[in-house]
Amino acid sequence: MAEKKKDQPGDRSAQPTWADEIARRKARILAEKPVAVAPDEARAMLLDFRVRQLELELQNEELRRTQAELQASRARLADLYDHAPVGYITESESGMIVEANCTAARLLGVPRDALDGLALNRHILPEDQDIYYLHRKRLLATAGPQICELRMLRPDHPPFWARLEATVARDTGGEVLCRVVISDVTAEKQAEEERQRLKAQLAQIDKMESIERLAAGVANDFNNMLGIIFGHAELALDHADPDLPFLANLREIGKAVDRSAKLTWQLLSFARMQTVVVHGLDLNSALKGMRGLLRRLAGTGVKLSWKVDAGLWSVAMDVSQLEQILANLCSNARDAMAGTGQMTVAADNVHWTAADSRAHAGPSPGDYVRLVVSDHGCGIGDEARDKLFEPFFTTKELGRGTGLGLAIVYGIVQQNNGFITVHSEPDRGTVFTIYLPRHAGDDGLLPPPAQVAHLVRG
Repeated sequence: MAEKKKDQPGDRSAQPTWADEIARRKARILAEKPVAVAPDEARAMLLDFRVRQLELELQNEELRRTQAELQASRARLADLYDHAPVGYITESESGMIVEANCTAARLLGVPRDALDGLALNRHILPEDQDIYYLHRKRLLATAGPQICELRMLRPDHPPFWARLEATVARDTGGEVLCRVVISDVTAEKQAEEERQRLKAQLAQIDKMESIERLAAGVANDFNNMLGIIFGHAELALDHADPDLPFLANLREIGKAVDRSAKLTWQLLSFARMQTVVVHGLDLNSALKGMRGLLRRLAGTGVKLSWKVDAGLWSVAMDVSQLEQILANLCSNARDAMAGTGQMTVAADNVHWTAADSRAHAGPSPGDYVRLVVSDHGCGIGDEARDKLFEPFFTTKELGRGTGLGLAIVYGIVQQNNGFITVHSEPDRGTVFTIYLPRHAGDDGLLPPPAQVAHLVRG
């Protein structure tokens, strides 16, 4: 027969057996008549009791150590729960908050104790309540995990974007609970909006480049046909009898060809394919020479505010291009105000940072001269603003513009490695801002000529 394994100290499985055995021995001793115990037997029993007492003390010490570790573990878990990077909320089936961690209270801007018993939808933007309602409806109907994104409210702060991730659970009594994880995704939303804005800007750039190529091709073909028409008209005029009745018609053909040639020049300006010799241009001198023209162009009913800083950097462009830009923008500003109001022309030096370049999808960091033309006119809506620089697009009445003015401005700015922005709201006015890169050197600046370039109204 195998020898029975002796219980080892600390063996918890033996503890109930020895306790029961001691109780039984005590009961038996009390029930029996006192008997004499031999000294050797008494010493053996005393030694046995001391061994068992030591075992119990060791087991109690181990139990106390285990309880301390359990309490420390619970404290760590509570700390992790309270200060997690996301908010944790437990809702009742009716949508009332029954528990929340410190992060949730901080996100909602409410003391933790004050959240108990409140409805979570009180902290959701009214416009997004339907999103939350459908989220909870699907959660309780399917008992499966649900995710939604909406805007939440907190006192004295703007609304923030939150992602709610919810699951269904049950308490010890079987009641339905909703475990909700709240994450602040405002930065992600803003980054996504920025990506979409940059994507739209790039798409607009691609569209404008396609239109430029189309305009250039049409202009060149049209120019070739005009050359043939003009050549034949000239030949006919050279050989025609001065008394022939159709001589005047031939001259009218020549005039029409001349007007059409100007139109092709405008298209080529938009497409950045016209030949222009550029030099370092002294902007302060050039703008000073144009002030009188722009004053007359604005008309008597428009107040022209002039805010041009001294010491503007030079830019590498032809003065006729600068005149085209300002004349077209000021003409449009005047028409937008119906001849009455205030128009502002401003210019200053600015430094464009890498962050600015990322925000506007394209311009390189560096020094620029900023030209601004603003008005307090009727403004431009979103739909029209997206088409503003396309050739032949105009918001003016029939016969009041060709739709090429802003297209030419866009083409000139692009040809000179600059960029243009427009900010406008209906009935709030419009601000056109042009950035022209600083000329690499200021030597050999050419004074601007007195004549102003031909104005194309757009």
